[in-house]
Amino acid sequence: MPVELKSRACYSNGDFGKHWVVRQIVSISEAGQVTYKVLAGTGRRRIETCSRDEFQSWARYEVVRNENSWIRLTI
Repeated sequence: MPVELKSRACYSNGDFGKHWVVRQIVSISEAGQVTYKVLAGTGRRRIETCSRDEFQSWARYEVVRNENSWIRLTI
């Protein structure tokens, strides 16, 4: 089931080790384009854009920062 995308929220791909990445959504356009910043992992500090469908396929779950680590949000 795809995660619900929210502007300013952070998401992880759920991978391990060097493949693990956290992205924060900067904005979601009405045309369905998602602009995001890579906060952790490969590509850190880059800002990129993809379609809503691409982002939802990539994202496994929402995460929040807890001091020096990222914690998966449970609903």
